[in-house]
Amino acid sequence: MKKYVCWALLLLVCLLPAGCASETADNKQDAIPFAEGQYYAAAYLGYQETEDLAFYAERYLDSDQLPTHYLSAGDYYLVIPRYDGMQLQLYRNDLETAEKILLYEDPDCGPFLLQCNVSDIFADASISLTYEGKTVEFSPFLSLKDGSVEIGAYGLDLTETPGSLGAQE
Repeated sequence: MKKYVCWALLLLVCLLPAGCASETADNKQDAIPFAEGQYYAAAYLGYQETEDLAFYAERYLDSDQLPTHYLSAGDYYLVIPRYDGMQLQLYRNDLETAEKILLYEDPDCGPFLLQCNVSDIFADASISLTYEGKTVEFSPFLSLKDGSVEIGAYGLDLTETPGSLGAQE
């Protein structure tokens, strides 16, 4: 009898730490398929609406309660920094002077929504993310050439094509 109790206790001790570790490491953002050199992911959510947010929140976020930065009554974008501890600087690009005006800073940025680009010909937002001394900057916009989502060289476009939301998996 003692032999079975010892084996049961040993098995329990071996299984408990593994179970706890997997529960604490479960983070939906870990499912984002980042490639080498990508510092953020972004998705176009729509013009003056965020109807597709539920899809992205279910797939990549732990909550759909995100801070929203409003620059103009245009497109909505979801931005997800890749690393914990990334510093965010959000700028409004002035149409008349072409200057960048700092609107918001966050030393430990998490996912957020951005509404911007009231004009099709001028991106009125610049996003700067810094991690371990490297800074990347981008201005999300829709291409006038083909309607594709442009999010910069260091980003991963998570945007699903119309009609395909939820079709994968």
